[in-house]
Amino acid sequence: MKKLLGIVVLGFLLSTNANSVISSFKKGTIHEGNVYWKHRKIPLPPGKWETIEKWGWSAGFWTGDGVNLSQHTDNQVTAFFGFSELDFKGRYQGYIAPWIEEWLYHGEHDGCYERPEYTVMKSFKKGKVHNCMLVRHWEVEKTLHRPDDERYKWTTAILRKWLRESNIKVPKIMIGFGGVYYAPQVRDTYYSWSYSIDPEFFGASKNKFFSEEESEYHPYNINKFPDKKKFMNDWIITAAKFHKSMELNLKAKEHHKLDFSEYNIGEINETKKITSGSNLTEDIKALKQLYDDGILTKEEFTKAKKKLLN
Repeated sequence: MKKLLGIVVLGFLLSTNANSVISSFKKGTIHEGNVYWKHRKIPLPPGKWETIEKWGWSAGFWTGDGVNLSQHTDNQVTAFFGFSELDFKGRYQGYIAPWIEEWLYHGEHDGCYERPEYTVMKSFKKGKVHNCMLVRHWEVEKTLHRPDDERYKWTTAILRKWLRESNIKVPKIMIGFGGVYYAPQVRDTYYSWSYSIDPEFFGASKNKFFSEEESEYHPYNINKFPDKKKFMNDWIITAAKFHKSMELNLKAKEHHKLDFSEYNIGEINETKKITSGSNLTEDIKALKQLYDDGILTKEEFTKAKKKLLN
């Protein structure tokens, strides 16, 4: 299987202009800058990120894959980042469309609709096309151990195991954003991503309240805490910029894109994938990781690296 994967990777590198290298997400690997997930560029938030888990499943023609990453200092999580995709391969659209509709807009506890705990909710929906961004705060222990919908507790099982085995603690309150994009006419793949941080670690004042309802970051409370409101407003700008960059990298059609004009952030321009020394270094590091993991032979690694350098 490793040899087969190596042949696939090498074939991709040598049959195209080699604009990107698939990143390795073996547990414990460190990533920084841009990573390449199935030939799509994912712009990681600033800093070095450790892989917690890479997961995948298949059901008939359909497949699901995702990666969860973390940043931590002194055995304390400072940030989580994750992205995933469900590839339906153009099969059984009659079943997929209502399932996505139900998942995004009719969930009892969360979804792409206005809720009291959401700071920002923006969405575009037309036919089978869905584009959504949420900004909110989290009561972390509740999310991990006592979610509103017990059916979703299994989704955090690997994360909880990693925290327990690594003896790493989580902050009581985090703020985060998440997004989804699905447009069958672009590609029959449902993409999702999320990024959460410990606001105190990133410069916010210390929290005094630690439940979801009482948190200073709750929309019902935040106007009483001007410093928290300013921090959250800055975070909203970060969320909007990141969402726009994902729209660009996923080749979202112009009329599918969310309207962020109120934030005055301008346009996000696509960057060249391998022109600067920093991007070239990232790609060679990713290629080296594939070699270290035994996916590429030394000869394949040397040949692919030469292709990149040229």
